[in-house]
Amino acid sequence: MNNSVAILSDIHGNAHALRAVLQDMADHNINERVCLGDVVGYGGSPGDCIDLLMEHGIPCVQGNHDAMVTTGAGLDDVKDATRQSIEWTRGVLTPGQRDWLTALPMTMQAEDYEAVHASLHHPGEWAYVLSADAAALSFPHQIRPVCFIGHTHSPAFWVEGDEFGVDITSIETLKLSRKCLVNVGAVGQPRDRDERACYAIYRRDTQDILWRRVPYDIAGAQQAIIQAGLPAYFAQRLELGR
Repeated sequence: MNNSVAILSDIHGNAHALRAVLQDMADHNINERVCLGDVVGYGGSPGDCIDLLMEHGIPCVQGNHDAMVTTGAGLDDVKDATRQSIEWTRGVLTPGQRDWLTALPMTMQAEDYEAVHASLHHPGEWAYVLSADAAALSFPHQIRPVCFIGHTHSPAFWVEGDEFGVDITSIETLKLSRKCLVNVGAVGQPRDRDERACYAIYRRDTQDILWRRVPYDIAGAQQAIIQAGLPAYFAQRLELGR
């Protein structure tokens, strides 16, 4: 798959899931990789996740949890457990890791795709694209044929002009005459009742999107959360995929 790009999102401090996904990408010979943000938050290994992305040279856009850690923006609007994880993350990151998070751009454009964490419609407001109406707000800002998003932790596929989203299977073909908005799912905390790590592959040769589900050491990720003293709920939900 040398003419493909792998897109991952919402790692959320889960280095066990990230390592498994990076290995899966390597097994598929994919060298072009992009991250859609929320590298930190919830999980017990945020520094390791940043280091892995830096080590592999993977470009990344900023997510809302990344912003909360670096600037505090939005921190007053989250639940106490989430605030606890953000404040803990702030305390364990090195200055270099925080600098990396701070420098993340809000959006990214390549020759044939673009990327944002939540929506191209006011990216810094972190809107959830959960409906065709929400997708319709993003499409006017989209320049490339396909845009990749995360944020909802659940795979999705939206086509400009369609009244509903697509009930995705593992592969969806891009509509060459219309813009497509693709949610790549979550690496570190899936919420579609599949506990395996999720990411997407944009296959240029066949002009389609392939979602990959990757098993990983959930128990190890749970142990990292508990050892960090973070809320047990963050550990429990990993095995439920929600």
